[in-house]
Amino acid sequence: MSLKKQTFSGVIWTLADILFLKGLTFIASIILARLLGPTEFGLIGMVSVFISIGVLLVNSGLSSSIIRAQDADDRDFTTVFYLNLIISLVVFFLFYMAAPYIAKFYEQAVLTDIIRLYSFSFLFTALSAVQLAILNKMMLFKKIMLLNIPGTVIGVIIGIALGYYGYGVWSIVWMFLATQFINTLFIWFFSAWKPGLHFSLEKMKYHFGFGFKLLLSGLLNIVFNNVYNVVIGKFFTVQSLGYFERARTFSDYPVTILSGVIDKVTYPLLAKIQDERDRIAGVYKQLLQFSFFITAPLMFGAAGIAYPLFELVLGDQWLPAAEYFQIICLASMFYPVHNFNINILKVYGRSDLFLKLEILKKIVLVVGILVAFPFGILGLIWSTVITSIISLLINMHYSSDMINYSPSRQLTDMVPAFLTGILTFVIINGTVHLLHNYSLLL
Repeated sequence: MSLKKQTFSGVIWTLADILFLKGLTFIASIILARLLGPTEFGLIGMVSVFISIGVLLVNSGLSSSIIRAQDADDRDFTTVFYLNLIISLVVFFLFYMAAPYIAKFYEQAVLTDIIRLYSFSFLFTALSAVQLAILNKMMLFKKIMLLNIPGTVIGVIIGIALGYYGYGVWSIVWMFLATQFINTLFIWFFSAWKPGLHFSLEKMKYHFGFGFKLLLSGLLNIVFNNVYNVVIGKFFTVQSLGYFERARTFSDYPVTILSGVIDKVTYPLLAKIQDERDRIAGVYKQLLQFSFFITAPLMFGAAGIAYPLFELVLGDQWLPAAEYFQIICLASMFYPVHNFNINILKVYGRSDLFLKLEILKKIVLVVGILVAFPFGILGLIWSTVITSIISLLINMHYSSDMINYSPSRQLTDMVPAFLTGILTFVIINGTVHLLHNYSLLL
């Protein structure tokens, strides 16, 4: 199959995966939000940063190294598999022991059991990471989707059933664990590759040398992306964190669909043409214009319809989250562009520069939080917009040197989509207000 056909097929099946499987999970979270409330989702928000860190530690950037390596063979795959497994056992033990201290930090005793139960997902991640990396490397996205269907469907059924019968926060926990466990079983038994009994120190040094820098930058990214959860969970109410989590989930969902499809397909594609810099620059420009012309009008439009959307979908108890949602939408629209810039660094093996950029952007984030904290939750949420824009400019500056596509040209190419987004907001928000005023007259 030609590269063009592989890319098109990858886009179609990755989109199907995200729309069906991620869509199913998203719908389940909406149902659970109506069955439960802000408190339960706030508790999950408190532990999300720790679970994300655990999953990242288990992978340690090794999957990206396998996908990137053009001459990877069974020695690479087997070495990374056992390395992942060893790391997962260490991480599981560490989080199991740390759970009571995390619960004490938030003054929520129930978090001890939640974190310990969630920690089993680290083992599932280790057992399936290499198989998934191989399938992604071969661009077999159809097979990935089919293997993930049973676990997602069964997990959703379990979660909704537990929520309906009053199991509260545990319905969210068991939905996640059931999905991860069953997905791992299917990936393990239906994947063609199985680990051998050999381990190469040479291969370990090669992949860990690349992956370790991605790991450090990924850790910075996760910690600081979730620092709002930590700050709100510690200094404000658990309900406030629940509102913030739902608002961010709703705003992130559409952009992660688009970014997930394009990122998953184009990273292997760009890795294959990494020696043709002019070609990469052309592909990058098309991705930038295409994605932002979707996300800018979409997110501006979503912000315009925020209040009726939350009232209709989640119910009156979630209306305070609508204002948070409107603000976060302004930051979320840039998410795919962030990813495209970062992928350029990864394709050219600049994990060292990747780490430096993450440190620089996190300094910006910390300053933003310190300045915004006295203004309460709304001040913190507005700081996400400002820091997102500054971080985007930093990413553009460093990636542009590699593909000869300057930040000013990138921003200029984004202007038409941004103006279209503003017009979309004005039209939709104006219509919402007219309909609301008309309903008051009836």
